[in-house]
Amino acid sequence: MGLLDRFRITEVYEPQPFVPDTHNRSILPPARESLIVNESTALSLVPVSRAISVLETAIMQIPVQVHRGSENIPSPAWLETPDIDNNISQAEWIGKTLVHMALTGNAFWKISRGPRGIVNIEVLHPQSVGITQDSLGRITYSISSHFGVSKNYTSKDIVHLKLWSKPGLNELTGEGPIQRHKAVLRSALDLHNYADNWFRTAAVPTGTLSTTEFLSEDIAKSNKKAFIESQQERSVAVLSSGLKYENISLSPEEAQFLENQKYITRQIATMFGVPTLYMGMGIEGQGMTYVNGNEDRNKLYEDGLQQYIVRIQQAITDLLPRGQYAKFNLTEFLRPNQLIRYQSYAIGLTNNFLTVDEIRAAENLPALASESPVDQTQDVTQPIA
Repeated sequence: MGLLDRFRITEVYEPQPFVPDTHNRSILPPARESLIVNESTALSLVPVSRAISVLETAIMQIPVQVHRGSENIPSPAWLETPDIDNNISQAEWIGKTLVHMALTGNAFWKISRGPRGIVNIEVLHPQSVGITQDSLGRITYSISSHFGVSKNYTSKDIVHLKLWSKPGLNELTGEGPIQRHKAVLRSALDLHNYADNWFRTAAVPTGTLSTTEFLSEDIAKSNKKAFIESQQERSVAVLSSGLKYENISLSPEEAQFLENQKYITRQIATMFGVPTLYMGMGIEGQGMTYVNGNEDRNKLYEDGLQQYIVRIQQAITDLLPRGQYAKFNLTEFLRPNQLIRYQSYAIGLTNNFLTVDEIRAAENLPALASESPVDQTQDVTQPIA
């Protein structure tokens, strides 16, 4: 071996510190699915289904009556049981009409007439009705049957109710909350899927083993393996090389993004005009009492039901003889609670513009039995034996 060889610097191997691959080191959220907002996907959201259920149940409690002037007159047979062919009562018929308007913005009634006038009114599913308009402005309704056969009708046989009119002068169909507020519903669907897939598809580790020392790849992996095995056996973990374990976890509220979901629920409630109380959400900082519960029913009518009631009333009125009109009887639905009623009765009695019998009639109670006045001219005293 030469002199130069003796003094040649020999390369010494030193282990390289283990640094995990940085390409995919970040915590990845679950992948988002492509979403289509329509009636079916919207109904998969609990707040949407609940809002429509609240509106449908409420309007089914309100009967429709016929008036001439200020007089309440008997309703025609077709209004008592509108769809007699399918044995559908007035309440169910009105409920179906509201649901179609709330979901699609449109409702359709098919009128069947006999020698004496209307005999049946069927609520058609909006998806089975096609609308066209010719150059003269005449509208034709094409109704497809279960067998795929279509039949055409005119506006004389079909009543078309629109919830909201679309922007533009010649729009043949209406729209409802789902069609007008697709962005809100898309966010709700996205949030629902995101929270549901968080633990199943998100690249979120359960914890981290960290140290300030540099570790070779082999040592790092062996430490990881030893830690996992100790935890599977539910034994004591021994951490070397200055390792420190930190758990990565989310609270149930964070994992399900409850605050975001509450915000979305409030938006959907506003879309349909349903007070948040009916959506299972109280007003923060306020307690629920019998009085403000009654106020919520009034708010449900003003913000949600009224827009449907006005349109249905007008559509029924158009089918009645001239001089008659339809009106929902809201007396019982908007009836104040017992405390408020009794306070107003007390005011009426005190100021002598209500009598006891009038109050009892308002409460559906029989009048008090009148007592015969005593004849003061007759001697009712009896001699003592």
